[in-house]
Amino acid sequence: MTLYSLVLFLHVAAALALASALSIDALILFQLHRATTSTAAHPWLNLWSAVPRIAGSSGLLLLLSGGYLTDRMSAWSLAWPRVALAALILTGILGAITSKRMSALRRICAAEKTNESECLRRLRDPVLKTSLSLRIALLFAAVLLMNTKPGWGESLGIVGGSVILGLISSFLIPSRGLALSAPRADLASR
Repeated sequence: MTLYSLVLFLHVAAALALASALSIDALILFQLHRATTSTAAHPWLNLWSAVPRIAGSSGLLLLLSGGYLTDRMSAWSLAWPRVALAALILTGILGAITSKRMSALRRICAAEKTNESECLRRLRDPVLKTSLSLRIALLFAAVLLMNTKPGWGESLGIVGGSVILGLISSFLIPSRGLALSAPRADLASR
């Protein structure tokens, strides 16, 4: 096994780990939107603490291994690695914003004198949905850039289009898990 193939494996593994962290993040967000009490939110808020560690370490490995691979390919003069790097950095910034909001949410909902309505209001923070949708879209954009290796215009178009799709999809995520709570209402009326 060569160093290049090992780094390529680590790069792909880091991308899969980052995608897994975003999937866990999506599950947590969905469950927080379904929570009707701060007590119901606690397990999901506690699970959140693993997400930044997984996402941060895999994001760092992704950047380092991607930098090495790009250098070995002598591709830094091309557009797509630079735009992909910017997209991944933006993903990290959005992740940091989300982490800060989730930490504040965890403190508010865990306080002894929890204001239940304040906790529930913050559980439905639209910034959390928007950040998640944008991070997923930017990760897809980076993968597409890596596979198609386009020039400047196409690279910027891919990332711009992904951001637009991410913003649109954030509005499509329901504010509350209505799809799962509707059958319970039907059962209760019987």
